[in-house]
Amino acid sequence: MDAAAPHAMMGAGFGVNGKSMRLQHPHITRATAPIRISFNGAPVEALPGESIAAALSAAGILALRETAKGTKRGLWCGMGACFDCVVTVDGKAGQRACMVKVADGMAVASAFPAEPAPLGSAPAEITEQTCDILVVGAGPAGLSAAIAAAEAGAQVVVLDERETPGGQYLKPLASSHQHAAPDAQFRQGSALFARARDIGIRFHYGATVWGGFAPNEIAALVAGAAITFRPRRLILAPGAHERPVPVPGWTLPGVMTTGALQTLARAQRVSPAESAVIAGSGPLNLQLACELLAGGVRVAAVVEAAPAPGLGAWRDVLRLTRAAPDLAWDGLRYLAVLKRAGVSLYWGSEIIACEGSTRFEALRISTPQGERRIAAGVAALNLGFQSETGLARALGCTQRFVTDGPGAGLGRLETETDAVGRSSSAEVSAIGDVAATGG
Repeated sequence: MDAAAPHAMMGAGFGVNGKSMRLQHPHITRATAPIRISFNGAPVEALPGESIAAALSAAGILALRETAKGTKRGLWCGMGACFDCVVTVDGKAGQRACMVKVADGMAVASAFPAEPAPLGSAPAEITEQTCDILVVGAGPAGLSAAIAAAEAGAQVVVLDERETPGGQYLKPLASSHQHAAPDAQFRQGSALFARARDIGIRFHYGATVWGGFAPNEIAALVAGAAITFRPRRLILAPGAHERPVPVPGWTLPGVMTTGALQTLARAQRVSPAESAVIAGSGPLNLQLACELLAGGVRVAAVVEAAPAPGLGAWRDVLRLTRAAPDLAWDGLRYLAVLKRAGVSLYWGSEIIACEGSTRFEALRISTPQGERRIAAGVAALNLGFQSETGLARALGCTQRFVTDGPGAGLGRLETETDAVGRSSSAEVSAIGDVAATGG
């Protein structure tokens, strides 16, 4: 979608009487006919190709489950990393609503079933697959590395937990919709995947890598089958996940990461509410605000922890313009879109608390001018990223502790590599956000 699309559509993105939560765009249309699922026995309309979380968000359902203490929980990370959105699907417990696609007649429940259905059948045997290069992660870094290796003549296999390549940055539009004029980000993802497919790279989607016993012994579940991959060389590109923002009220349904709300809006064409507040730090927040506006969502405010740009900051912008003109232009364009739309932008401001009884209702912040309370239907929070280092650590790759960037005082681990991505293990390379969270 075009983040700088005209905003005459604001307020028109929710259909009849402003109640529908499916976003509108002049170039994006539904590609499938609606189907019916149920949630706790009540019927819910859904679109084939979208996630359970998207279908429920479109229906205005934010509370997906309850904890043992009776507190409600909803979508948080939107990428399968936190397990806060687990539901029961057709009797199978522990299913992540953000990862599981809807199917006609599917019965979704928030409670644990009295008699859980089997999650799957025991594998008849553990098979083995060999290859020259195994790449874990099909985001921009993983796809690029796989292409480079395949073009050099290597036999390459790529594993990814999702059903489509692209990762979080190049995530494609869900198959529930079609785009007549995709933006540069969508086009980049499509071109990269087409190149990988045409060169003969073998992809395994829905793959959960659960064990790294050695660089040539990677255990995974692929579509229910247990496979041990034995590559000659291993490339880790699992990316990163957003850092939690543990303030009072952050577990309320309707509070989620910026990435989760962007996945709903950008990939699934859904918003959980008619209004949103976005807070934390970084350009992803600005991009999301513009994408929500383009779909008809009212952005109540964008809250930025960094101070308002001064003379020194503009010097940094000039350096960025010389080094990465596309990124600099995007940032300036996002700010211009927000200004034209009249969105309040609070610089140098911190999140104090998320307020609400059973769901999010307002964000309380501290600004240089004093406290503010911003009412909205959903809150998106981002305060930096943490590298997904679990597999690298399991394989004994050396890590470093980094304290720069947003949320710098909290720190994070990154996998140490040399200039071409080689880790401390001679057979393992680590690329992308696992080695340096460039975002």
